[in-house]
Amino acid sequence: MTVSLELLGRGPSRPDLLEDLVMDEASIAEALRRWSVKAPVVVTSDPLTGLPALDDVMEVLTGGTPAVVDVVPGLAAITGTAGTLAGGAATGPDSAQSAAHLADLLAVASHAGVGFGSGLVPRCADASQVWAMLSGAVAAMTGADIRAAVAAPDPARIVGLGQSAREAIRDVVTCVLVPAGQVEQIVAALAAATDG
Repeated sequence: MTVSLELLGRGPSRPDLLEDLVMDEASIAEALRRWSVKAPVVVTSDPLTGLPALDDVMEVLTGGTPAVVDVVPGLAAITGTAGTLAGGAATGPDSAQSAAHLADLLAVASHAGVGFGSGLVPRCADASQVWAMLSGAVAAMTGADIRAAVAAPDPARIVGLGQSAREAIRDVVTCVLVPAGQVEQIVAALAAATDG
């Protein structure tokens, strides 16, 4: 029997795009361990943008560790769902800075160049936010407009990419954290978006 020496140097196989993508706080460590990935590190958000500082994220990623990041303020700013008070005054982090910072965060993660397991672990509330992050990752890797991709994700196009491209997306977005009790619902919504 012949064994390829190239295969001996590889770690465990990598998950496909939607495989083990959606997790909650209780299941993430065990799921990442199955893929020989370190436990993720939570990166604290900056109050101005609602997102973590790029240098802080890069430090975690270059250490070969996934970085848990809050992305909802950036997603809300890009999709136009940021909170407002009566009279139109914005609430929370600065929308313009949050939108730009999310695009920068995806670009930084796409160029960290350390492979599966040391990417972003964004906190998402629903399947649309998951698709937005995956779409933004594709745009960041290809040099496309990240904000436009986040604002209008195309699940069929993303799932239709070749296997190596789908795996590369997971280099940028290792997995996503969702609220407890929502994993099955969000996984089903992701699958439904690709049917047809």
